[in-house]
Amino acid sequence: MAFKVFLDTNIFLDHFLQRNEYSSKILSLCEAGEIRGCASSASFYTIAYLLGKSLSKKEARNILSLYTNFIIIVPTIKENLIQAFSSNFSDLEDAFLYFTALHNTSMEYFLTNNIKDFKSAIPSLLVVTPEEFLSHQYLK
Repeated sequence: MAFKVFLDTNIFLDHFLQRNEYSSKILSLCEAGEIRGCASSASFYTIAYLLGKSLSKKEARNILSLYTNFIIIVPTIKENLIQAFSSNFSDLEDAFLYFTALHNTSMEYFLTNNIKDFKSAIPSLLVVTPEEFLSHQYLK
């Protein structure tokens, strides 16, 4: 069975902007079905907004549509927001995503390229970079 990982918004942006080869590898593994990638529906709002600044609406829609073919979209619910508000996370958006992932109890890893903002993460959901995930052989 493939690992189920939650993807931070920056994984998609780093892939699209070609800023991080490991993010691209993670998304390729998701597309191939070797890992089960999940993301918050809220991430897609952010990605759509940012892609819309540099692409046509049609191009942005096509890219987002492609991701939904192989990414499991999970909702951010009110409880996740409340947990985030009372957490020690310095970045509220990161807290929203982390508690969304934590609420989905079958999630095994939270992948982000911004580890420093996850110091308040609960040990039950390991936060790692795509490079760490791939280099530590989590896939074996």
